[in-house]
Formats: sequence, structure tokens, C-alpha cells
Amino acid sequence: MKTSYYYEALHDKNDVVEIHIGLSGTTLPHFHRSFEMLYVCNGTARFTINGETFVAGRDEIAFVHKCCVHELEPSKDFFDYVMIIGPRFSEDFAKLFEKKTLRPYLADREFNRTVRPYFEKMHALAPKNGPAEELMKKGLTNMIVGSLLMHYPAVPVTTTPHIGIIVQALGYIDDHYAEPITLDTISSEFGYNKYYFSRLFNSYIGDTLNSYINMVRVRKVVSAAQKESDPNLSALVFENGFDSMTTFYRNFSKYYDKPPTEVFRRH
Repeated sequence: MKTSYYYEALHDKNDVVEIHIGLSGTTLPHFHRSFEMLYVCNGTARFTINGETFVAGRDEIAFVHKCCVHELEPSKDFFDYVMIIGPRFSEDFAKLFEKKTLRPYLADREFNRTVRPYFEKMHALAPKNGPAEELMKKGLTNMIVGSLLMHYPAVPVTTTPHIGIIVQALGYIDDHYAEPITLDTISSEFGYNKYYFSRLFNSYIGDTLNSYINMVRVRKVVSAAQKESDPNLSALVFENGFDSMTTFYRNFSKYYDKPPTEVFRRH
């Protein structure tokens, strides 16, 4: 997929602590309102977080403040713990990060190894959802974040004054992408003049509203097709908001260099 970035609404909607093993595979530029930490267990990865690029290796940590655009390109032998902290589980420390935050690259390997057991314990709890497990997850999350804050110096947060309305708009798109959405309808939904809203959207997302909506639709088609052994492409295209196959193919080619059948097989 060619370079573009998108809002991962699912993490914010779930509002849980998610932790899983991330294996070798490029992660495209995206953002969400959840905090995220990635503990590198093996190999290396090239991270770009909020415009800062670095290569992290074993026992190094990448920290992602909420609403920061981030991506990674890993080596073949790479794997890590990926921990995504939903708003409900970050309420104990979220206010601490309103003006200051951790740097994206936390490179003290010796110190980081002292917090690795918390990641491991969290991962062991991942499949469970009872109240005791949720209490443990919140406690382990606070232990990790508190330990990092005590050890690493904080830096100022880059202010993004209108990010709240943009996230709401992107969440609306994620909920209604299969329906007709126009600049008039979405600007009216949020009480903005359409010309002002268009400029605001473009300044944050770096693309037009229509292009972003169609990118979301393309990703939904691909995601749905990859779950089926013999996907009906035309049915998926219309189910996910496109009004014609021509429109789908035109937008698909903006992000993929191969035809749909090859993209579906490759994953």
C-alpha cells in the first residue's frame, strides 16, 4: 500500500488494554486516541513517530502519545510486544501527559529489561476479560508507565488544537463509510462551514475528505476480502460504499501496485 495515514478507530471504540506479539510485517502510518508502547524482543525496526525516525532493537521501547501518527518497518526476524492502552485504562496518568510526554525512543536497554516482566504478565492475561484480570491489567499498565516516567525525562507535548474535532470526524467516517458522505453532510453534522471544515481536514490529514473516505472504503474491501477464501469483489465493493467498480479501481490503484486478486492472496 502506498503512503497515506488513517485513523484506527477500533482501538478507541474497544477502550481496553490490548497486548499482542507483533511479528515481521510493515505497519502503515496511522493514529488513534490510545497510548501505545512497543517493546522490541528481537530484531530491529525502523519507526517513525510524530515525524521522528529511529531504529530500535532488542530491549528498546517505542512510545506513542495519543493522536501521534506512527509507522514501522521491521526486519525479518523482528517481533515485539505491542501494548495499546484505551482511554479508560489510561485515566490514572492521562493528565500527566497533557503538557509533557515521554520521548518516542526509549533506549536504555538495561533499565527496560526491568519492566519487561510487566509486559510478559500483561500478555499472559490478554485472552481473559473478567474483573480480576481487568484490575491486573490496569495495575500492570500503571507500573509500566510509572516506571518509565520515573526513569526517562519528559518532553513538551506538541499541541494540536483541533485534533478533537478531527478525531470525531474520522470516527464518524469509520462508522458511516458505507453510506453516502459528502463535504456538505459531514460539515453540517459537526456544525462547521464546509469550506472551513475542508481546510481544517486537509491540514491535519494531508488529503481531501473524499480521498480519505475512499481510502477507508478500499481498506475495508481488502480487509473483508482477505477473510474469505473466494471473495465476491463486486459485492464487497458496493457493500463498502463505492457507487461503481470504476470508482473502486481508480482509488484502489492509488494505494496498491498490484491488482486486487494478488493483494488478497498475498496476505
